[in-house]
Amino acid sequence: MPSPSNEPFATQVTRQASGFHFHCLLIPPEIADSYTSRGIRRVIATINGCPFRRAIQRNANGESLVIVGASMLREVRATFGDVVIVELAPDPEPDRIDLGDELTEVLEMDEEAAARFYSFSPGKQRSLAYHVTSAKREETRIKRALEIAHKLRTYTLYGDLPREE
Repeated sequence: MPSPSNEPFATQVTRQASGFHFHCLLIPPEIADSYTSRGIRRVIATINGCPFRRAIQRNANGESLVIVGASMLREVRATFGDVVIVELAPDPEPDRIDLGDELTEVLEMDEEAAARFYSFSPGKQRSLAYHVTSAKREETRIKRALEIAHKLRTYTLYGDLPREE
């Protein structure tokens, strides 16, 4: 089986509009297949020289892509329609989740919330952590971390089923 390709490629910042609207970068099929055929989904995507931890995903058309947020686009000085240079490499720590200081402290103080948080899949943990760390202001990150802990304790996260007692 060939090694995953880390050849740089040019791709345009596009929008996907299936369900949620989000910006993404399409990955050429041969490059995406060199990763997914080996079971590699988590990658370091270096976009215009800036590295980001991302996941290779597929859209409804079967195309492979990485999702990019507004803050990432600002950092690489790109916007919708721009062409960027991307290089992929396997993430050496695919299960790593950047919790941020605020969420880490709240989970250390709240054992019940922490137990529930760590029972979730890495993807769900990553999503909740991103909600906290994506805030620009420290006050907002603290507020979000406290809200997440409360919702974990009370089973009121979006999509939670009532707790059976």
